[in-house]
Amino acid sequence: MNIISEITKRDIFDLFKHGMDIPELWEMQRVHYNYFGRVEEIDFLKRVYDLKGMPSLDKRYQNAEEDIWQHTINNDDYPFCWVFEDERFPLKNGIDETYLKFICEIFHPTVRNEKGYRKEFLAEVNKLLRNDGYEIYPAEKLSNRDVYNWRIFDSAENKLFIPFSQRNQKGIKEKRMSLPIKKNTRIQIYQLFEKYNDVYRKTDKITGWDYDSTTNEEVIGDIRQFYIPKCYNEQGQYVETDNLRDFVFSSSPYCVIDAIEFFEKYSPNTDFEAEVNAFLKFGWGSPQAE
Repeated sequence: MNIISEITKRDIFDLFKHGMDIPELWEMQRVHYNYFGRVEEIDFLKRVYDLKGMPSLDKRYQNAEEDIWQHTINNDDYPFCWVFEDERFPLKNGIDETYLKFICEIFHPTVRNEKGYRKEFLAEVNKLLRNDGYEIYPAEKLSNRDVYNWRIFDSAENKLFIPFSQRNQKGIKEKRMSLPIKKNTRIQIYQLFEKYNDVYRKTDKITGWDYDSTTNEEVIGDIRQFYIPKCYNEQGQYVETDNLRDFVFSSSPYCVIDAIEFFEKYSPNTDFEAEVNAFLKFGWGSPQAE
């Protein structure tokens, strides 16, 4: 998934690079916390990445480990917090799972500096991540110290909706779920989408210009927050698409359910739910998952 925004990643980067202000007596004090805690930076990165198997940006060295050692220990000429923007480490543009795993490692008992401001930084990081529907939480204990993992932020005020295919990833991958949708049923589903395909007037957040968008377009955009929408073309290739019709007709049945769930969010006061359930009742067997 790619839900964590560029803004959130930028703010977390600034937090570790420039520090944060906390109240000390009657004034604010700027405090800092190294993302690699009490260990050497290269040792921290080796906990998360296979540095010897990654490329060097310095042609004098064979791999990333040699490169990083040269520029963080021997010469120390990499800028502080360089890893957050280095393209070899998929933090800036990678998937959420990779980014969150890295953040959790910052606060691992082996790494973190217990005498530093790690609690304050953890609280601020969580505050930022919750804006995008995630949080870091104590999942287990190691030597009676919290080991953190990440999860969907479950709040009545800010609960992230996860579509069907993502909620059931494990069952789908292990083939413990069977969910065929007949061709005629797919046609009926898309006809229903067209029936409730409203037009919305929206404003571009960057340019400030108004533009028209449809429910179909919004649904494809919602799906893109979790994965690239794809369908089979006439040559039998599974290719990217922005066409909801093609997506419904020629993609995985689990993805079709995603489209239905997202579409329903835009049609809460209609007969959409009852109509689509009537189609599905005769177009498949009830999905079974362990």
